[in-house]
Amino acid sequence: MNNPTADWEFLLWDPGPAPARPPRRARVLAAARTVRAARLLRRRGWPEAQRYLHSLRPVTRHDTEPPEAIRLARREVLPCLTALRLADPNALCLPRSYALAVHLSTLGLPVEVVVARQRSSIGGRFAFHAWAELYGEVLADIPGVRTGFTVLSRFGSEHVPRVQGVRSAV
Repeated sequence: MNNPTADWEFLLWDPGPAPARPPRRARVLAAARTVRAARLLRRRGWPEAQRYLHSLRPVTRHDTEPPEAIRLARREVLPCLTALRLADPNALCLPRSYALAVHLSTLGLPVEVVVARQRSSIGGRFAFHAWAELYGEVLADIPGVRTGFTVLSRFGSEHVPRVQGVRSAV
C-alpha cells in the first residue's frame, strides 16, 4: 500500500517518505530560538546575530544522510517562518534565512546562511541577497538563486558538524 501524503506535499521539491520528526521539545525550543534570534537581529544588528548563530548549540543530533536531512529541513521551513512572522512580520531575505539557520541548527542540521552580491549592476548599484543552504541545497528560495549572485560570506553554528565534500558547486 502506498504511503498517503499530505495535500501540501506537492509543494516540496522532493516529496517522499517523511523523515523522522525531531522531538516536540526540540521543535518548541527551535521556534523559541527563532523568535529570539529575529528580535536580536532587529534590535542589536548583524554582528551580534552572527555571534549568536555561530555559538548556537543544537538540542538534538541528526546523523541522517544528506537527502533525508534536506527533506526534514524543507518540512521545518513552515514552522520556522511562522515563528519568525510573530517576531518580525516584515522580514526580508536576511532575517528569513538567518531565522531558518537558527531553527535548523537547533535541530542539529548543518545549515549555513549565504550572503551574496548580484553579479550585474543596475545603474551602478548592486543588489544583495541572502538564503540558507543545507548540504549545498538552497532552502526556502528558488533553487537557481545562486546563478545571479556572487557569494560574499557563509556562516553557521560552530557546534553543528559539517559533512565534508557534500556541498554542490556555487
